[in-house]
Amino acid sequence: MEKTVNIQTSRFGNIIVDESDIYTFPEPILGFSGLKQYFIINNPKGGPFKWLQSLESPNLAFVVCDPLVFKPEYQIQIKKEDIAAIKLENIEDSIVFVMMVIPKDPLLMTANLQAPLIFNKKEKLAKQLVLIDSEYEPEYRVFKQTNK
Repeated sequence: MEKTVNIQTSRFGNIIVDESDIYTFPEPILGFSGLKQYFIINNPKGGPFKWLQSLESPNLAFVVCDPLVFKPEYQIQIKKEDIAAIKLENIEDSIVFVMMVIPKDPLLMTANLQAPLIFNKKEKLAKQLVLIDSEYEPEYRVFKQTNK
């Protein structure tokens, strides 16, 4: 029988999470040191957006999305040493999300394509990968008509 964790979140109220659904970031997300455990919440209304909810900070949740939804040509070069901490052996075992910023006017929504989140579904480990020499920007306008 799987163990569960009960967490009271500020956005979603009380949630019961299976321990098997919790991802650990051996290296914390930039700007959020000390917070290493998160779980993914699907949008109850459907659609491409999900929430990455912190287990240790009930007030912290990021909107995340598969970047291929709005930028089908998005590709990242991953070096073996970049993903050693999350023990990713096969790309099929991974999920890639990017963090979204959704302001009051959703047409101004941006995605951080420069720092994707790589999840190892098998090991339940994840990492934020910072792409140093990349043409991708940290504030990519999703609905800009002249995107690069």
